[in-house]
Amino acid sequence: MKKILINLALFQIGWLVCVMGGDLYAVAFTIAALLLHNWLVLSSYNEWKLIGIVVLIGCLWDILMAQTGVIRYADAMLFGIPLWLLCLWLLFATTFMHGLFWMHRYLWLAAAFAAVMGPASYWFGTSLTEAQLGPPILTSLAVMAVGWGLLFPCGIYYAGKLKA
Repeated sequence: MKKILINLALFQIGWLVCVMGGDLYAVAFTIAALLLHNWLVLSSYNEWKLIGIVVLIGCLWDILMAQTGVIRYADAMLFGIPLWLLCLWLLFATTFMHGLFWMHRYLWLAAAFAAVMGPASYWFGTSLTEAQLGPPILTSLAVMAVGWGLLFPCGIYYAGKLKA
């Protein structure tokens, strides 16, 4: 339970640091958080494989959303997304084998959770940054909901296979 709380706390604090602090703070926090994760939370080195896959697919998803105008970033650097967003994906990916792992048995719940919380995170994040949801906003949120509702359960399912 202690590992789960550390994992979720690092992610939640990291979300704020990445979104509000920008690239420099995001990189510094992410490096520190990944070192702490490796030291205090990591259960298997197989987890790094999952983290890499989640980051790759997550960044590709965000690049697709940026390229199609679903979301726009004023500080985009990496193929249409900012560096702080890459850091956020790294931090989020650490939760798949820990803080959010319980959902691997309830993939329908993981899909519903992601379809609501994914777009909500972007919507809230745009109020704290110079990023903007593309018009019409409801269409952008719907696209995000579909993507998150499909991608997140796949990642959680894969985490369950790795941990088994």
